[in-house]
Order: sequence, then structure tokens, then C-alpha cells
Amino acid sequence: MGKAALGVLMAGMIGGIALVYVYWHGFIITGMHGKIGVLMVPFMIFGFFSGIYMNRKKKNGRLLPFIHGLNNLFVLILGLFQVVSGLSVYKSFVLGG
Repeated sequence: MGKAALGVLMAGMIGGIALVYVYWHGFIITGMHGKIGVLMVPFMIFGFFSGIYMNRKKKNGRLLPFIHGLNNLFVLILGLFQVVSGLSVYKSFVLGG
């Protein structure tokens, strides 16, 4: 389930970057929304691969699962911020408000 969630987040980020580039001819022009999206990338990659590693190696102690969980909690918090800031981006850039 975690792989799917992180994959959807990554696809959304890649899609957002592509659409901004194609339609608005820029990169990270949406302010904090774009910056937070790019900031999320290394955390999503770590969460994805640490989850795969822990799934394959069942005995991996306590430190990696703790760091993995903390990392993904951080991704979740940033993702919730993306929802709020995304509404602002939609109002400003799409609706012109």
C-alpha cells in the first residue's frame, strides 16, 4: 500500500512539473507549492526503497522502521500542505483570482 501511495505522490509531482512547463513555460513558478513538491522527492524515494528493503529483509531491527515511519509521517504532513497550497495555486493561476 505504501508503494502505491508514494508512487501516486511521485506521479502527481512529475505531472505537475510537466503541466507547469508545457502550459505556463516555467519551473516552480507556483511558489511554495512547487518548492515543497520538489523537497518531497528525496523523502519519497527513501520511503519507497526503505519499505521495499524492510519487506524483503524481515529482521531489520528497530532503527530503520522508526526512521521509515518518521520519514513517511513527514511526507504525509508535506502532502497535506500540498493540498492546501494547491487550492491556492488553482485559484490564483487557473481561475485568475
